Amino acid sequence: MRSLTLVLFLSLLSGQTFEWEEKSEPITALQIFCDMDDIPIFVDGIQVGASPIKETIQVSPGWHQVSYFPPNMKIDTGSMNQNRKMRDLIQIARQDVLVDKGETVRVVLSYRSLEGEAIEYEQRLSSSRWVGLAMVMVLFSLMSWTM
Repeated sequence: MRSLTLVLFLSLLSGQTFEWEEKSEPITALQIFCDMDDIPIFVDGIQVGASPIKETIQVSPGWHQVSYFPPNMKIDTGSMNQNRKMRDLIQIARQDVLVDKGETVRVVLSYRSLEGEAIEYEQRLSSSRWVGLAMVMVLFSLMSWTM
């Protein structure tokens, strides 16, 4: 406090004026849009509301995860195959977003297309299984032929 008084006194003697402006940090935020209403929205595992979210969500600079599902969601459908499908669906519903200091990043979540994306993912996974099975069969055929 004493040094501030001294600076002000010296500035008055020299005829200089100081303007004290508060420098605010630029806002770093997410602006989240969703194609359906009343869908819970999570940022970094914390529910920030339900769609539509009209206000921006202030975050620190860096990577953030935006999702429809909480990160600690327990899945037990009684079937290992169904559990895997549900885990895959939850993974598809997550978006990792990089926000630089002072930026507001728009995140668009398409809840309506989520089921279609999950079905397409399952079809690709299923077709890759058939290709893998065919390769194993060819390998066994070659091994038995050479013996």
